[in-house]
Amino acid sequence: MAIQSQIIKELITNFNMSEIKRKMLEGERYFRNQNDILKKDLKSYKIYDKNTGNIVTKTNENKSDQHLPHGFYPKQVNQKKAYVCSKPITITYISPVNEDKDETTKKAEKKITNMIWNILGTNFEKLIKNRLKEASNKGRSWVHPDYIEGKFVLKKLPSEECIPIYDNETQTYLIAFIHFYTIQDLTGEKPKDRIYVEYWDKNEVRYYIETKVGDTTVYLEDVTRPRPECHWYREIYDNALNNLKKVEKHSWGRVPFIEIENNEEKMTDLEPIKPLIDAYDLIDSNFVNTIEDLKEIIWLINGYGAEDLLQLIENLKVNGVARTNDTTGKIDAKLLPIPYEARQALLKGLKELIYEFGRAVDTSNKDLIGQAPSGVSLEFLYTDLDMKADDTIGGLRSAIYEILWYVLQDLKMQGKIPLEINEFDFKIEFNKSRIFNETEKVNTLSNDTTISIKTKLENHPYVDDVDTELQRLKEEKAENMKMQSQIFNSSGGFEDNHNHNKDDDTE
Repeated sequence: MAIQSQIIKELITNFNMSEIKRKMLEGERYFRNQNDILKKDLKSYKIYDKNTGNIVTKTNENKSDQHLPHGFYPKQVNQKKAYVCSKPITITYISPVNEDKDETTKKAEKKITNMIWNILGTNFEKLIKNRLKEASNKGRSWVHPDYIEGKFVLKKLPSEECIPIYDNETQTYLIAFIHFYTIQDLTGEKPKDRIYVEYWDKNEVRYYIETKVGDTTVYLEDVTRPRPECHWYREIYDNALNNLKKVEKHSWGRVPFIEIENNEEKMTDLEPIKPLIDAYDLIDSNFVNTIEDLKEIIWLINGYGAEDLLQLIENLKVNGVARTNDTTGKIDAKLLPIPYEARQALLKGLKELIYEFGRAVDTSNKDLIGQAPSGVSLEFLYTDLDMKADDTIGGLRSAIYEILWYVLQDLKMQGKIPLEINEFDFKIEFNKSRIFNETEKVNTLSNDTTISIKTKLENHPYVDDVDTELQRLKEEKAENMKMQSQIFNSSGGFEDNHNHNKDDDTE
């Protein structure tokens, strides 16, 4: 369905000016350690002018102007990413069969699971890590199912280039989507940036280009593209001759963009802690500038004119001494102690709040971690990070189920799987990289007699693939029984003893 140029213009303009986009760019900037302290003028100060009654800004060009951005935020985002995604994500097909599954059913399940992973590809987990980081920085991230040269792919789009359009009633379901991006146009006399727009609905996509008509900016449909365009093409080849027989046009029947929410509120991870980080940066930067300016020494200078005074200051800075034959000149130095302990206490308190409200673990805090923490203390230490991770995992799991719907559609169109299989027949597990006391956990699992071997293996710190480990245990058990049988037979066994007794009776 076509959309009016004016509506596109209003949507893009409003989005670019919105608080949502501002926070997206802010989160990305702080992740790259480009904190606000880098833009702050630390040489200027404000005073009240009693003559005018106004606040006047003064600048001291002699003051040091060091800016120290601290990387608390990128550390916390990377910590959450590693906690959620450093171990492989498990996606397994489970057939809806109530009775015990035979080997044929298990093989069929494994075959379908492998088909899914063959389409998702080796870069899928890398994609999920990237989308988690994007969602942490910007509140949400997007995945776009598409086809490139006849192959199903998942594209990642910058969130600041995406405008979702939801239904009016629930504001939950996508009814359309705008993806806009800037390309430098080199066709004119001078290069200039132009905005290109893709407008997607559940059946088609239309392309628009920013165009100047007089002094007005409008968005006109791209005449070089089919109008409207289908969602994707499928190329059909002749199996015998490998020739292209035809090209099919397809649409998904839904808007093909998948949202990954960072949390229910779609807040960035930066929002709760930005004021605390800014305060820490400012206090530490000012402290460094104070040290550099040597403001702990106050010079009391008497008997010097303006010109002599400038020369005196230069001598003090460069040579560290002042020489004078004038008996009226007098120089005294007084030491002003810097309140170091108070500053350190304030910085320590701010750092603790940054980690508390950032729901992260300060691994540098030896007082919290201790020398050999128990499992209970580690559980307590990781409680906030675990809850924050679960918020993001909820958004990731929902998104992966949507991704599976598209993958299954691809397989069904190729006739590789039954039509009744759906995305909710799959089990999705995130294997969080929680730090724990390994010895304590292994002993607990070994001594527990109420749970099965499979459950123990699923929770064992040294087991990555439970099915492989079960197969190894089965093989080891068979090998042990074989060895015991050989030892038993070589030592006589029941049969030999029975024959021996029989011979004795005969005699």
